[in-house]
Amino acid sequence: MARLEGKRTIITGGASGLGAAIARRFVEEGATVALIDLPQMSERAGVLVDELSAGGAHAHFIAGDVIDAESIRAAVDRAATALGGVDNCVASAGVAAHPQAGFRGLLDLEPEHFDFVHNVNVRGVFLTAQRAAQLMIAAGRGGSIVTLASIAAKRPSAGVYSVSKAAVWMLTRSLAGELGAYGIRVNAIGPAYVTTEMLAGIAKQAVGDDPQAQQDWYDQRAAQLPLGALPTPLDIANAALFLCSDEAASFTGSILHPDGGMTSTTGGG
Repeated sequence: MARLEGKRTIITGGASGLGAAIARRFVEEGATVALIDLPQMSERAGVLVDELSAGGAHAHFIAGDVIDAESIRAAVDRAATALGGVDNCVASAGVAAHPQAGFRGLLDLEPEHFDFVHNVNVRGVFLTAQRAAQLMIAAGRGGSIVTLASIAAKRPSAGVYSVSKAAVWMLTRSLAGELGAYGIRVNAIGPAYVTTEMLAGIAKQAVGDDPQAQQDWYDQRAAQLPLGALPTPLDIANAALFLCSDEAASFTGSILHPDGGMTSTTGGG
């Protein structure tokens, strides 16, 4: 229960979803955490910070927007200052689509909607990882960076989202090659369907508000997986925990798929 004892961890998108699950799991293993999220997420982040702090964890919330270079760089700096440094960084902030566009193919997607997804999912990860790596190099202690890719990185089934996650996967590999000399490992997690608010939104858009129709939609997705059950946020958090722990000391430039077996069978291996 102390695999990350004393490890100072920055998590973007940390107020909800996978970021929040990762924060909870990391503090269970002894990490201190700084959650970076949008200013409008401050109330949710505050509830989570209070929850973690009540359990004895050292937790902070820092407002920042990964789509804005000055904002995210300053947020990473403030987070590192609050923690006394940075050992791990999990870049989990991401979007599935532009809120005005929804999920549509590339043929009729507006350029600004394409750009929005890439600015959050790719440029935001780049800016986060770049600044975290600079701080790790200056400290001379090495570290671990984890990005959130997707099965969509290998499976062209989700339009601009697939394109953006493929870019995240290549960004991860490129950073791993550059940062290895500094003792910094960079790896990705590539989930499939995970029971998050994002997936709930996709289900609602697909079948509407009817609870039974939504459950049928979930069941159909689960049936596509060899294990027959949708992964949970905890499954993704456990993968991130492994990649940031000493147990993954020989892992860099890798992508792990906690996806119920989908990538192996239908997602490109």
